[in-house]
Amino acid sequence: MTKPLPALGLVIGVIVTYVAVGTSSYATPRLIRRLQTFREDLGDSLPWLALLVVIAVVLGLLMMAPAIGAGVTTGSGLLLTAVGVATMVLPMRQSFDLMKLFEFPGAPRFGASYFLFDGSMILLGIPLLLVGIRRWGQEAKLAKLPQPPGLGQGGYQSTYPQQTQQWGGYPGQQPYQPPQPPSQQHSQPQDRPQNQPPQYPGQQQ
Repeated sequence: MTKPLPALGLVIGVIVTYVAVGTSSYATPRLIRRLQTFREDLGDSLPWLALLVVIAVVLGLLMMAPAIGAGVTTGSGLLLTAVGVATMVLPMRQSFDLMKLFEFPGAPRFGASYFLFDGSMILLGIPLLLVGIRRWGQEAKLAKLPQPPGLGQGGYQSTYPQQTQQWGGYPGQQPYQPPQPPSQQHSQPQDRPQNQPPQYPGQQQ
């Protein structure tokens, strides 16, 4: 089982989500322009659509990571929810100042306002926040549970039975048995000379 690192994932989730919202300030106005001008071709909007897809895939893969996924999901939902709610409840001047924090150099003015002022960040942020908190809590409970016997550091449990080492050899090896000397019954014919006949009691040599 991979050791969870939710705190690291929380930081990564906030950073990646901030970059995603800021990058959307480049793509969103181009995509809206196609609707405003009633253009049928995708020549201008297709690259920006691909940019949003790449950002979403990267963020999704980070949320799926076993070690940092819970923290990334929680951090992403926390940032989206906090910024979305703050934009709605703050006065307009402070809301525009907050929106400028998500504008990168070269982006059109008020480019990120579509995400901040239409409630989309709240709608996306709250589910991510709830899912991330629940997943964080479940992983914390699993990390506190004792590991069953035979479970290694990587979470691999051997299916072979445990064998104890005996007689200084390998597990399962039979103990060494020294060769036994031949019995006396079989050794007597071998000790008698081959060319000498058997002797009887009272026989002269």
